[in-house]
Amino acid sequence: MRDDILHTEGPIFSFLDKVGQVILLSVVWIIGCLPIVTIATSTTALYYAVIKNIRREYGTAMGAFWQSYRSNLKRGIPITVLGLLVAGILTWNIRLMTQSGQGSNLVLWGSVILLGLLCAVAMYICPVLSRFQMKAVEACKLAFVMAIRFLPQTCLLAAGTVALVYLQIYVLPIPTVLLLPAVWCWAVTFLMEKALRKFMPPKEENDDSWYYQ
Repeated sequence: MRDDILHTEGPIFSFLDKVGQVILLSVVWIIGCLPIVTIATSTTALYYAVIKNIRREYGTAMGAFWQSYRSNLKRGIPITVLGLLVAGILTWNIRLMTQSGQGSNLVLWGSVILLGLLCAVAMYICPVLSRFQMKAVEACKLAFVMAIRFLPQTCLLAAGTVALVYLQIYVLPIPTVLLLPAVWCWAVTFLMEKALRKFMPPKEENDDSWYYQ
């Protein structure tokens, strides 16, 4: 029994291998986000690698990450740039009206609602990009539909993300950043995959693609 546990194919080495892959994915995700305009691309690649390799055990984590990174670079950059630009304008507008006390409540709350919708879409856009080969505009539309259709799940994901960011900044030590991105992405897949399946075509006979498992 002891030999089975300590074997290279045993549960201990399997667990340590998963931890190593999680750390590696978190590191390359951070590196991939450094140009800023590639945040969506890198996050899409992280989701793809986590669901395909960490959960489904297909291929290698690094192979899946860089495959998705390259294939989503052209779609991810404009989505990131536009998202950051709109978020910046809305945030600046909200802050300006709040501090100055000027502007109508309608405009203020309209900006708050739009910013909330933008954040909701942002939580779905990367999983959508990782799964569907569609234009960036169509991907954004689908992400918006999913955010509204699965509103309770959207609220749960938003609360979890905010809590995680707070813990990372104010509670947890900095080195945990080497684990948290991929670990949180892994947790998100359990909710996100159920939503993605609603928009996937029916599984054809003898189709053993990993994303149908």
